[in-house]
Amino acid sequence: MSSRTGGAPDKTSPVALHKKMMSLLSSLWVTYAVGSFARLGLADVMDDGASDPAAIAAPRGLDPDRVFRLLRALSTVGIVVETAPHHFALTPLGRMLGTREPHNMRTAAMVLTESHAEVWAALDAALVKGTAFEAVKGRPLFEWLADHPSEAARFHRMMVDVHGPETPALVSAYDFSTFNHIVDIGGGNGSVLSAIMAAFPGRRATLFDLPEGIAAAKRGEGGPLPGVTLVAGDVFAGVPEGGDAYLLRHVLHDFDDPEAERILVNVRRAMLPEAHVIVFEAPVPTDDRPTPGRWLDLHVMLLNGGRERTLDEYAALFARSGLRLNRTLPTRHPAIAVIEAVAG
Repeated sequence: MSSRTGGAPDKTSPVALHKKMMSLLSSLWVTYAVGSFARLGLADVMDDGASDPAAIAAPRGLDPDRVFRLLRALSTVGIVVETAPHHFALTPLGRMLGTREPHNMRTAAMVLTESHAEVWAALDAALVKGTAFEAVKGRPLFEWLADHPSEAARFHRMMVDVHGPETPALVSAYDFSTFNHIVDIGGGNGSVLSAIMAAFPGRRATLFDLPEGIAAAKRGEGGPLPGVTLVAGDVFAGVPEGGDAYLLRHVLHDFDDPEAERILVNVRRAMLPEAHVIVFEAPVPTDDRPTPGRWLDLHVMLLNGGRERTLDEYAALFARSGLRLNRTLPTRHPAIAVIEAVAG
């Protein structure tokens, strides 16, 4: 039935399909508008009480009429709300683009609409071969970040902001009390290990990461690390030995199977015989649920040649690395689960 006769609109009509496709294509406009709003610090200006475009524009030297038009557009996606003609208020969602909310998304909005946007523009060529980031920037992601400290700081800040809310869910979902020595591989500033040590005191632990991650941990950016040994190194060269729990949070998805296998083989060699390998990732479902992991899979492919995996793919990766998938545990956070492996 058609909407003209009182039924639901025909979603397959030429008009409906055209409207849907235009909505998909113009989503790029929304992303860039959100990026500009974040980059220019307009959320903080509005959080200080500015509501009319002239007052919002003034601290940044912007044109009031153009700021009004930006705000009017952003009101359609819930970043701001028009409270009266030409007056706007920041919403809780919009406040996440300022600097005052814990784990705000301002840095993510900037990075994703700057260097990462360049990478997405290279998707065509990446569907043939190679890594888009290296094609655009001339070097692989992590090598390039090592040569650009300010960009590395922003990248790591984005990772903390994006993944920080997962930490309480991880700690409450898994019992770490049975382990004597926990080794966090690629643990960055140590925020996960800090939360684990607070919830399960008395453990011995080692934080292992690239020098910039260890430097952040030494500055206390991830929280207190009592009794934690800090070790800088390259995961492809080897990892600290003697742990009975090895944590890998959002590490394996950064790499394609050959590189991920090298990491796991190094962990298998270093761990105690009865140790557990605990992977914190969100497996891609095999049904048709429209989960964000299907898009994140493309993003990590473009950035570093990485991939998101189904549970079957994790099991196969573990098997090739001398490990065996033991169990999976859900968490309270929809973007993360616990995937546990033991010696195969």
